[in-house]
Amino acid sequence: MIKHAIFRSHDIISELLGRYKAILIAFVIISICAHWIIKHQRTQQIQHSWLEAPKVDDVIMIDIGRMQHDRVYQPQYRIAQVIAVSDTQLTLKQGRYTYARKRDAKRAIQLDNLMLDDYFQIDPWHISRTQVMPYYQSGAIYAVYRPNDIYVLGGIVKHRALPHFPKHQRAIFSAENSQGINFYQRGDFTAARKAFELATKNQDQWGMYNLATMLIASEGGEQDLQRGFELLKKAHAQGNVKAKDALDSLCTLHQICE
Repeated sequence: MIKHAIFRSHDIISELLGRYKAILIAFVIISICAHWIIKHQRTQQIQHSWLEAPKVDDVIMIDIGRMQHDRVYQPQYRIAQVIAVSDTQLTLKQGRYTYARKRDAKRAIQLDNLMLDDYFQIDPWHISRTQVMPYYQSGAIYAVYRPNDIYVLGGIVKHRALPHFPKHQRAIFSAENSQGINFYQRGDFTAARKAFELATKNQDQWGMYNLATMLIASEGGEQDLQRGFELLKKAHAQGNVKAKDALDSLCTLHQICE
């Protein structure tokens, strides 16, 4: 009985698919197109709002070819990043490199190229705030990304800020910890992690704190939440002024604390 019902259902479904195949295909195509259009419109709305209220570290994708009206158009994709915002203008640093395809520019971001010391030109680029939206509408600015923490498209586009303290709170950093900070600020996370390891072996509370934050964020190596938790506890026990907040955050986000 069950077997007969299964075969009968299969026959009915096959018959319906054969009869309404064209309609079903059209429905699927229309659904895909509608989804793409809605997604595209949503992306444009977000990017429009970001350009209306830009922030430092926003990554702006530009097509220099759209800005050059004295020559035949040729795609010249380049990456720029906001370094200052005022009521009247944006100040950006502009990449030295020009790409023939948009995907190559995106790939440069994904490969952390923006963190290279010589990636950007030295001279800043100033754009009037009134020019931004016309550039976007003409395609001269074709995309804008706002970093999620320190990432855009999975690539690192800025340094994570290390803590700054008032003079009365400043600790005397060990040589190893200071070296780790220098490596970190240069974007060499592997070397920074090794330096903080040495500082930790010498019971440096700031070395413990800095190493813990790198372990938690998977910077310079694999993530190790448990060890990060233990190091933060040790730093907190030594009176580290930032370890308590880091512990609270770790316990809330990862539920590792007992």
